[in-house]
Amino acid sequence: MKKSLLALAVLGAFASAAQAQSSVTIYGIIDASLSYNSKVATTGTGNGNRMGVDSGAINGSRIGFKGSEDLGGGLKALFNLENGFNLDNGAAAQGGTLWGRTSTVGLSGNFGAVLLGRQKDFTDDIAAFTSVKDFGGMVSQVHARDLDRTNGERVNNSIRYNTPNINGFYGSAIYGFGEQAGQNSAGQSFGLGGAYSNGPFNVGLAYFQAKKAAGSATASDVNSSNATTCTNAAGSAGDTCLKTWTLATSYQFGPAKVYGSWSRVKLPLATAGSASSFSAASAASYAADSTGQYLVGGVNNEKNDIFDIGVNYGLTPALSLVGSVQYTRANFVNASNGRLIQLNLGTKYALSKRTSLYAIYRNLRASDTYSPGVTSGQAPGSDSSQNAFNAGIIHTF
Repeated sequence: MKKSLLALAVLGAFASAAQAQSSVTIYGIIDASLSYNSKVATTGTGNGNRMGVDSGAINGSRIGFKGSEDLGGGLKALFNLENGFNLDNGAAAQGGTLWGRTSTVGLSGNFGAVLLGRQKDFTDDIAAFTSVKDFGGMVSQVHARDLDRTNGERVNNSIRYNTPNINGFYGSAIYGFGEQAGQNSAGQSFGLGGAYSNGPFNVGLAYFQAKKAAGSATASDVNSSNATTCTNAAGSAGDTCLKTWTLATSYQFGPAKVYGSWSRVKLPLATAGSASSFSAASAASYAADSTGQYLVGGVNNEKNDIFDIGVNYGLTPALSLVGSVQYTRANFVNASNGRLIQLNLGTKYALSKRTSLYAIYRNLRASDTYSPGVTSGQAPGSDSSQNAFNAGIIHTF
């Protein structure tokens, strides 16, 4: 009996030690809002107002699992699995991929961290210094339909290295394998970047490029809303189809945080279409034509410059006012340049550390280009401007 009790005590001690050396966390974000969008395209060149319940207007709704195991000597094993979903209808996000937001495993230590799987590049890290921090997906369309990747596109089949933070300096590099036999360069992607954060000041620079895959395949979320850029574009498998870099900075002046960023998106495989001017292609309609011209990310869009400035002003510890402006200049092959301007105004109120309310108004105007709309999939059809309003709640756990 005494031996049995002693054995149980020893096993219990080992179990406690093992539990202390590893941990698993369940976490998530739920973002739901009542929404209004003006001039959403219906049929032909018509449009109408839309009202409904939206999920993930600012932060994509998600549930995730992350954990670590202490392997000794400062070495740890890490994993992260994160599923995206739409709260309004219960459907899976990211095209129905189970762990569509993140699925990684790796090691960390004094050398930094190495992660394998489906994950974001460093552009997403420095997006925290931009208006994406306050407005999230609400500004992704004017950010060249997120071709600049500031709203968090992923790279499949990737390996990412994160440096340790040294006196505020840190960086990362990522490589995505195309995994196409006999065509090693087809579908490949690569990114790197660095940042400095010290007290109220943050600044970062990131670069990413992708190559055209073979056929209709794509190895990365090069642009989740438009397949033209790297899948159906001209050129051959292995040709570079996207190059983008972002410079972002922010500074906290007492209760006011100001931020600014510039992104350049280059699409080397852009080609001229059948029409020679925007007016001829549009025929008084801002709904994108069947050739995909004069649309950000379309067949003849060769370059985009995105400028983003804004402020978050804390009136009280719980209440803040937010505002930002984005300007996108789109260059088209053998055509005049187009412009997108979006204004965002709103307020946020923290009910607790985990629950907050928000109300955001947006206006987007297009000139000499088709309007992508303030919300993905809700373009304004035959009109060049659109308004939207969201009032919602965000709960984290």
